[in-house]
Amino acid sequence: MRLSAEELKSGKLSPETLELAIQLIKVNGYVLFEEVLPRAQVEELFNSYTAILDPYFEEHREEILNPKNGFNDGTNHVRLYLPFEEPFCDEVVIANPFVTEIVDRILGEDCVMTYFATNTSMPGGKKSQPVHSDTSSRYGDKYAANLPIANLIVNYPLVDVHENNGPMEIWPGGTHLHPDNWYAPNAFSKSKLAEHMHGIKMLMPAGSILIRDDRVWHRGTPNKSDKHRPNIALIYSENKQREATIQIPQEMYDQLSVKAQRLLRNEKIGFPVAEPKH
Repeated sequence: MRLSAEELKSGKLSPETLELAIQLIKVNGYVLFEEVLPRAQVEELFNSYTAILDPYFEEHREEILNPKNGFNDGTNHVRLYLPFEEPFCDEVVIANPFVTEIVDRILGEDCVMTYFATNTSMPGGKKSQPVHSDTSSRYGDKYAANLPIANLIVNYPLVDVHENNGPMEIWPGGTHLHPDNWYAPNAFSKSKLAEHMHGIKMLMPAGSILIRDDRVWHRGTPNKSDKHRPNIALIYSENKQREATIQIPQEMYDQLSVKAQRLLRNEKIGFPVAEPKH
């Protein structure tokens, strides 16, 4: 979807767009708003991120690419938790109004942000990730019915994502609508089923916003280009007790908008900015 000039200028979705986006997430598992963030801001985010990623990767190369690390087993996909600092903690990233309108409606206005990280497909990957969802079942093998959405993942691509630089591939249209026990360890192999199902590669301009149910089946694909393909990755969740992971200095928290403060209220407020880690 492309937002109208009026929506981009006002920072508010029309009632029709809002309702359509919510229903697409519920039925298809995701919605994509193309090219929302200004290019200059995306370039600043990209340059600031690579200034962190490149030295971190060199320092931790053996650890990151260890074959025992399933997340990076031959795929050259690297997850890096972000420090809560500019430009990453800009309000347009952590509390984008196009995002918060949707998450408030789906998760409830007391929802919280619980994850502040990146996912980068680096050049040289040899294979795709296994098809997977980004969640586990809530009740193990016990519950054979679909449950309401509990988490929404938001991705901001920092470069144009095309066929050659490791796009995410997803299996929409129902993979998030299975019974809860389909996301348990004993569920049938998603990779085997996906071979016989229709997947879509998420090709999108830099600065787009992808909002998806965390149960949607997907995988990272190899980056065949010579440049990083990074996404900022945030998770918004139902307000339930969970371990806080985002460290935010008190003075930074005090400067946030009321909306951003509410989203982050359960995190580690008053802690120093954490160093990046994978």
